[in-house]
Amino acid sequence: EYLVLGTSECNALFPSEHRMENGLMHVSEAPGLGVDFDEDEAGRYDYTPGSHPVVRLEDGTMWNY
Repeated sequence: EYLVLGTSECNALFPSEHRMENGLMHVSEAPGLGVDFDEDEAGRYDYTPGSHPVVRLEDGTMWNY
C-alpha cells in the first residue's frame, strides 16, 4: 500500500518529497524514514471507526481472507 500522492489532503497531511514516477515511489534523500506528519492538519479530520468485514471461524481466526 502507498499514499495517494498528489491530492491536496495527502500533501497537507504528509509534506514530503516522495513522488510517483512510472509506477515507482521515489523517496527523499533526507535522513531517517523521510516521513513527515502534520498533526495540526490531521486534527481537522474527524475519526470515524469502521468495520472491516472478514470471515471468521468460531474461534475468531480469520478465514478465506
